[in-house]
This record gives sequence, structure tokens and C-alpha cells, in this order.
Amino acid sequence: MNTKSLTKLYDRLTPWERLPLITAAVERGDDAETHRLSRSAPRLHLRLPDYHGLSDGLMLLTFFHVIGQLERGLLYWHAAGAAAEAEEFPVGPDDKGFAERLWDVARLTAYRLNVEADGWTRFCAALHLDGEALLRNLPCYDTLQRTQQTARLVACTAAEAADYLRRLGWGDAAPPTVEGVAKGLREFLEARFAWWNGDG
Repeated sequence: MNTKSLTKLYDRLTPWERLPLITAAVERGDDAETHRLSRSAPRLHLRLPDYHGLSDGLMLLTFFHVIGQLERGLLYWHAAGAAAEAEEFPVGPDDKGFAERLWDVARLTAYRLNVEADGWTRFCAALHLDGEALLRNLPCYDTLQRTQQTARLVACTAAEAADYLRRLGWGDAAPPTVEGVAKGLREFLEARFAWWNGDG
């Protein structure tokens, strides 16, 4: 098949035809094909309000934050459940040590859940936004709230988290901080805004 002749037809693709081709090119790591497909698409001329880039970035950040928190919540419940099972139904001589290590993972994950939640709150407060209002209408909100409330009860401290990371062999790896999370969120939002405004 002559792929050069096919590329001449790229400008005739419908959006419904183009998007699957771009997705497939991205998946196989074909950057050149991704760019060819993208550049050949007809352009729409839209007028957007000046805050659109911030709104778009905030929406993406909200989804990324929730997805990350749900993933950490699943890890927390999995580790806590496995630790409780190893304590309740030991089958080997090291089950007590295994359970303790799993509780360490659960407490470290709970620490991370808290740091991310507090970082989100601080990030939103700096923008004069109600962080909870951005999450409240998402279908996972109640589950996430219950998980974060439980995590507050069992989380290790920052010093305990650093000690645990050292015991895992991660040297001087520092656990995440509320300030670091808020800073990272702000940097993403600023980059997204710059991208929409042609500066990124």
C-alpha cells in the first residue's frame, strides 16, 4: 500500500475517522504520523472567553486529582484488607512481619491521601475557589470522602513516612508535602493557561 498517496487524503477525513487514527498512532509511538494527521485536519475558528484556558486547566486538574485520589484510596483499602487478613488468618511463620509491612504501606498511602487532599485545598484557596465545590458533584465524591476520613485516622506522620521510605531502600527520598502538591497543581494550571494562549 502506498502510504504517501494515503496522506494526500488526510484532509478529507472526518473527525470521527481522524481521532481513531491519531489515537492508534500515539499508541504505537508514531510521532510523525500523529503530527501528519493532526496538521492535515481542517481548522475551526472559534472565539473563546479569556478565562477559557484557566477553566479548561482547572477541569483537567479536578479530574486528575480525583483519579489519583481514587487510585490511592484503592491501594489503601487493598493494603489494609490484606494486612488484616494476614493477621487474622496466618499461614506462615513470617505472617506477622508481613502484616506489619502491609500496615506500613496502608499508613504511608493514607499519609499521601491526606497530603494530596490538603494540597488541593491549599491550591484552591490560593485561587479563591471552593475546592470541595469542584468535587462535590462527581459520582465518586462520597466514596472519596469516606476514604479520606478513614485515612486521617491511621496516616503516619511525615517523619514516619520518611523513615519508612529509608527502610524501603529509597535513601533520602522525601515524602510529598502539602506545599509541594499545591505548587505542582499551580504549575500545571499556569502551563495549561499558557498553552491556550499560545505561550506554551
